[in-house]
Amino acid sequence: MNKLLTALRFERSALLFSFNSFAAAMLALYVGFSIGLPRPYWAMMTAYIVSHPLAGAVRSKAIFRLCGTLVGTTVALLLVPPLVDSPVLLCLAIALWIGACLFISLLDRTPRSYVLMLAGYTAAIIAFPSVNTPDLIFDVAIARFEEISIGIVCATVVHSIIFPRPVGGPLVARLTSWLGSADQWALDVLHERSAAETDRERRQLAAAETEIHLLSKHLPFDTSNLREITNVVHALHTRTLVLIPIIDGLNDRLSALRADGHALSPAVARLIDAVAAWISGGADRDQADPLLTELKSVAAATPHDADWATLLSASLLTRLVDLVETLGDSHTLLDHVRRGKPLSAELSEQVGSREHRPLHRDYGMALLSAAAASIAVLLCCALWIMSGWRDGAAAAMIAAVVCCFFATMDDPKPTIASFGIFNLVALPIAAVFQFTVMPQVSDFPMLVLVLAPILLPMGIYMAAPRTLVPAMAMITGFCNALALQETLSHQDFADFMNVNTAMFVGVLIALWVTGFMRSISVETSARRLLRHNWRDLAHHARAGASAEPIALAGRLLDRLTLLTPKLAAVSQSGALRGVDVLHDLRIGMNLVSLQKASPGFEATTRDLTERALAGVGEHYSQRSAGGLSEAPASLLVDIDHALHAIAEEPPSTAKLAGLSAMVGLRGNLFPKATAYQAAGPLLMKGSST
Repeated sequence: MNKLLTALRFERSALLFSFNSFAAAMLALYVGFSIGLPRPYWAMMTAYIVSHPLAGAVRSKAIFRLCGTLVGTTVALLLVPPLVDSPVLLCLAIALWIGACLFISLLDRTPRSYVLMLAGYTAAIIAFPSVNTPDLIFDVAIARFEEISIGIVCATVVHSIIFPRPVGGPLVARLTSWLGSADQWALDVLHERSAAETDRERRQLAAAETEIHLLSKHLPFDTSNLREITNVVHALHTRTLVLIPIIDGLNDRLSALRADGHALSPAVARLIDAVAAWISGGADRDQADPLLTELKSVAAATPHDADWATLLSASLLTRLVDLVETLGDSHTLLDHVRRGKPLSAELSEQVGSREHRPLHRDYGMALLSAAAASIAVLLCCALWIMSGWRDGAAAAMIAAVVCCFFATMDDPKPTIASFGIFNLVALPIAAVFQFTVMPQVSDFPMLVLVLAPILLPMGIYMAAPRTLVPAMAMITGFCNALALQETLSHQDFADFMNVNTAMFVGVLIALWVTGFMRSISVETSARRLLRHNWRDLAHHARAGASAEPIALAGRLLDRLTLLTPKLAAVSQSGALRGVDVLHDLRIGMNLVSLQKASPGFEATTRDLTERALAGVGEHYSQRSAGGLSEAPASLLVDIDHALHAIAEEPPSTAKLAGLSAMVGLRGNLFPKATAYQAAGPLLMKGSST
């Protein structure tokens, strides 16, 4: 019954989205007809392209698309008049512009990346058809900008007024579900439940984290009142970002203690139970102060000559402090978002200061994608110029659009092929309409009635991410082939086939160039992400105290989100089998903690800590260059010397943070090493002493 209700709810939301999208497209088409635009069907297509199930996403996309269209139109106006007599130079200039825009767009990876992506292929859409009539370039550019702008505005208005689905509701529901899952993961770790359960939970939470981040980017444009507390939502999301390495670090410490056969001391066991009871009781930050005081007190009492088990326990207690503070703040912020619960003065101050969270950037793949788009466009232009094909410009236009749309994928070939196939499927449908139905249509209401049975079902499939590309391909193919104009006139069959053949030539050339230059396997993509992680760790190990945990955690978690499905798709017999995708995140957080604690150490301790960090940086630098994956035994010696020196420091916050982080580094880099002893460092099992 519940599954049936869920399916009906999805169907209802999909139907509503399809109706809104169709209404926006018809409104755009009507406005285009009314003001006499030369190609009003572009307004109709744009309305579908801009549409999104969430109203806030439509509004943000609309603003960015308008900006991108304006930039692309301006570039076309600047390039065509001076270069129209040099077609090779014009094609080269447009191709390079498309590549440059796509390169920068791929490095951004936020909704604002639409600005440059659209600026790239909009210039091609306006410039190439204007080559034969350069004296009309201004009129063409203005008309095309008006057509696209009308489609954007109509989609925004309709999706914002007719039963809008705000971003705020799904975002709060996602955050609520995420925080509940984080509570459960923490309880599973503290209660020492099965490794399979905790591993599944951490992967699911990591995969959902970047989704929440990208969804929150639309919040300032939302139709809900949550846009007024965007900073609070951002602060809540920042804490969810940090919770993943904190809980995973707890699991790592408890696993190390269990692996070495050490029993928890009664005091530590009692505190773990107290933290678990606090989480089960709702994780109220206002009730956490006595618990935090006791955790810090027991951790601070760690003796300077403590053995490895005691140091692990002290590190565990430090992570429990981080868990209680972060989880408590997260629940307080969520209660403020959902029910308006007041924030403390300290938390309000923290909410006011926003930390930048960078996402992963792959300059190499962005450059390859940009080069593939430029070369595909140039090949289409060469075919167009050398053959004298009247409609060859359409091939160059569609090649630019296709290469830009699917540039974020590891292997865009299957999706480009699917796009081309469903465009082809739409062609006979459009032909039937063009040559049998359209001659019978005499006015706009009748046009709406004959288009509805085709576009409404297609729109339903646009609502689901899995069927978005096929549905979008059919809608754009159908609208473009139909080429509705002010008089409802239709092309002859030769013109119809000529234009649409050019479209498919453009798709085929984009498919071939992408496959030759740009497509990579899932395993290759996963290895690239891992190497990026290792380069980041090498940099942060040497970066000094300026390294920010949110920035590093954001980048590592973003790659983790990208890595998780790739590793699942790689054969279990491959070299990547058993890779722990959170291992690098744990290392990174320990590095940042050490960098921040190091200035509070005495000079000798600081020197030993920096030497150990330099060794970690050298290890990951070599690993990113294809060196050995195992850390050298000399690094274990340096870490143990630094650990011994930190343990000798007088009690302080820096000492506790440094001990916890150095214990974490040792345990993660040398999981098979013999236990640390205060008398001096030991080498790995099986090696000579």
